[in-house]
Amino acid sequence: MQFTTLALSALSAATGVFGAPTTQEAGTTNSDQVIFGVMSIRSASPVHLTAWGAEHKGIFTNLSKQDADCYNSPAQNSATFVLNKADGTLSLYTEGKPWQQLFVDRSGMGQGMMQYTTGAEPAPRNAERGGWAIDEASQHLTFAGSDAFLACPSGAADSSYRILPYVGIENPADYTDCLSIAARVVVAENPVKCLYSQA
Repeated sequence: MQFTTLALSALSAATGVFGAPTTQEAGTTNSDQVIFGVMSIRSASPVHLTAWGAEHKGIFTNLSKQDADCYNSPAQNSATFVLNKADGTLSLYTEGKPWQQLFVDRSGMGQGMMQYTTGAEPAPRNAERGGWAIDEASQHLTFAGSDAFLACPSGAADSSYRILPYVGIENPADYTDCLSIAARVVVAENPVKCLYSQA
């Protein structure tokens, strides 16, 4: 899929913090980390080119207002992520203490549920923290080698969609009308550290 300059401009205008892809953390020479935002790719859908946000331990797209406290910055309406390429873990970009790290539960109970924990908070028994990567050719975020994700209507008044990796279930965890999407990585030039809501 072609990713146009217009699409990059649309995301940049929406968030104000993303730019051209790079393999280094902004302002450092650390090639083991990538700091980036994500937008959903699904042509002719309500979620196309909408930025991912984080709140209430979940990842969403098309949020009207993200619940996060940002450091030395106005409120942001999109989340910034950090990929640690050494161990394949994915975190939210925070001050570091407390850290907020994503996990996926692909078990029969979890059905692909993706959430984040804060600080020393334990993840569920079947949670997986590793397995994240960025496909260099497509610049898509992948989990467990796949770039397939779902955007499921959250039922909230803001028409947001819950994001889950696709694990072979079209409408997981009692969600309905889920859309298959790809997750386009747009690396942050001026990343903003935030603490995202925990409940």
